[in-house]
Amino acid sequence: MKISKIYIAVVAALTFTACANKTEWDIPEDWNTTGDVTVAMGKATYSVSEAKGMINIPIIVTGERNANVKVTVEVSAGDENPAEEDKNYLVTSKSVIISPDQNEANIEIVTVDDEDINDNRVFNITLVSVQGATIDETNRVTVVTLKDNDALFYEKFAGKWTMTFQSAYDDGPVEWDCTITTADEDDPDYNKYMYVSGMMGYSWTQAILEYNYDKETREGTLSFVPGATFAEEVNFGLGGYNNVFLYGMSFEGKPVNASLVGTWSEDFKSITFHQDPEGVIGVYFYIDAGYTWDKGTIEAMTKK
Repeated sequence: MKISKIYIAVVAALTFTACANKTEWDIPEDWNTTGDVTVAMGKATYSVSEAKGMINIPIIVTGERNANVKVTVEVSAGDENPAEEDKNYLVTSKSVIISPDQNEANIEIVTVDDEDINDNRVFNITLVSVQGATIDETNRVTVVTLKDNDALFYEKFAGKWTMTFQSAYDDGPVEWDCTITTADEDDPDYNKYMYVSGMMGYSWTQAILEYNYDKETREGTLSFVPGATFAEEVNFGLGGYNNVFLYGMSFEGKPVNASLVGTWSEDFKSITFHQDPEGVIGVYFYIDAGYTWDKGTIEAMTKK
């Protein structure tokens, strides 16, 4: 959704008047005179979706004070894919006044959501002057990353799906109720891997899908990670508990260390798996005792 700058500016101004930060026009120039009072940015880095809207970038004050402290910041473009002020983000005020009973204040930023697929944009917020305190030189900058949300299709796959599977051993296909789970945003697997439970008809099984998206071509794929653990400590009556691993299945019906690759529809409600260039046509459920649990082709995945 694209939001006009005028609308954002009005909302930001109204929001700012209601916030806890005191403003220059309602506080007299009565600055702290005690020593050992420092001001620092509360975070070295801050990452947020460009669609977030209002965000608060913290400023920390330490030390006993007998009056107010005034803090002023400046914003500047980042080194990589720089964000532009008044285009990619707005600043409601670059100065805040912090009373003696406060240890923290915020610089308020409004992110601007566009409709373009682009690399993440970066800008800096830097402490440039204070009154009634000194700047902590080691913590005077917050680097803000505005994450593009227009190519983040990753989260759209989370939810309930129906998988149609044709076993190599059965005449007709079967349907499994499956769930795709995506990683949390702070997880290294975010935007890289997702997890499919419910295959083989059991909720305790889990296949791993690798997610790839090319922003330049605007094309993406989902591929089953070959050799990944599919189930652990299952009693197949083989004289103990066994683990199951998922591989690709070749034309000859054998396990291969390659991926079954799929593409999604424009509405993200179906996934179609295709023959891999290496000849992978399905999936192979391999038991570590040297047996096959099942093997076959996935005909479709449809979101419920």
